[in-house]
Amino acid sequence: MVQYILQTSESSDYEFLKNVHHQTLKEHVFKIWGWNELEQDKFFSDDFETGQLQLIKFLGKPVGYLQLNQSPSEIYIVNVLILPEFQNQGLGSQIINDLILKAKNAGQSLKLGVFKVNTRAKNLYVSLGFKTYEETETHYLMRL
Repeated sequence: MVQYILQTSESSDYEFLKNVHHQTLKEHVFKIWGWNELEQDKFFSDDFETGQLQLIKFLGKPVGYLQLNQSPSEIYIVNVLILPEFQNQGLGSQIINDLILKAKNAGQSLKLGVFKVNTRAKNLYVSLGFKTYEETETHYLMRL
């Protein structure tokens, strides 16, 4: 079991979290729409202002963030973004497995969207039991 901590993000985390956003999404966004740094800065800023970003700490270091939209009936995973050097260590799987357990215990559904070009993430979600229930031009929408 991989040990991690989730912390509410603070204004002092802004630059780090923006860097995580840019590093982890640039490849996929570029393939679909092209990368516009100013536009992505604005998307990130808008997300940050919602207060939904939780800092992921692993081995005592900040390594990424989790963004959820929650309602009484559903948890929607907006983003699980982990810096490349901390990927493939079971961290993302552990976070998703913990969310699966949380949703089951609360009687909530668990959903997410994944870029169609991000086959590695889609394969992870499928291995954890997610199934595609809808497609958009750019995303697979998945749920347990």
